[in-house]
Parts: sequence; structure tokens; C-alpha cells
Amino acid sequence: MRRRYALRFSPALVEQPIVSKLARIYDVDINILNADVASGRGGKLIVELVGTDENLDKSVHYLSEVGVLVSEMVKELLFKQEACIHCGACTAVCSPKALSMDNSAKLVFDVSLCVVCGLCTQACPLRLFEVSHEREA
Repeated sequence: MRRRYALRFSPALVEQPIVSKLARIYDVDINILNADVASGRGGKLIVELVGTDENLDKSVHYLSEVGVLVSEMVKELLFKQEACIHCGACTAVCSPKALSMDNSAKLVFDVSLCVVCGLCTQACPLRLFEVSHEREA
């Protein structure tokens, strides 16, 4: 099972090895998709956790217990593909390469690479993208 979460850390929690404990104690694989964390200021991680349903539930409980604010990412980028003019403007801001141009100059969206950053929503001149929101885990 795979689930994506937004994890928000207070400044005090940034100094603790919380994420590494998830892998060791709860037997989950952690893929950090996006990070904005700094010592003394706290931060946010977008992660994909992979493991059994039971271990994922235990991981989320642990994170909440230690004070991490956990929101499940409702992974959905709404794209009005039929109106797309394939200009490629969105690909310039898509670091994980979820949006790319194929050999015939058509836009391709690979949902498995998307980190739900939302940059494409602003880059598209026709505003054809809309990112769904997080929900509390």
C-alpha cells in the first residue's frame, strides 16, 4: 500500500530523527517527494509511505503522537486535457517531470511522478490545472 502525506514539523521537532524512526520501527519505506525544512524554523515534508495498511496506520499514529501535523495528500491533479494547446509552459516548472512533452509535441502527465506542488496551476496560460487539497489523516 502507498499513501502520500504532508508532514508539518515545529522548530523543536526538526532536530529529532522522527522520519528515520518510521523506517526502523514501523517497517515502512519513505520517499521524500518535497521538503522545506530548516533548523530553528520547522518545516514541511511531502512523503510517500509504502508498507502494510497496519504499519502505515501505526506510522501516522506515531507521527501525530510526537507532535507532527499529518495530512493525507488527496493525490489528484485535475487537468482539462481536451482544452490543452500543448504549449509546454507547465513542463518548465515541473521538477519531478510529471509533465513532459512526447516526441509528437503532445503534453503527457505521469501521475506517479506528481508531488502535488501546484506550480503547474500558475504556469498554464489557460489555467487548465487544479490541484486537490490535503485532508487530515
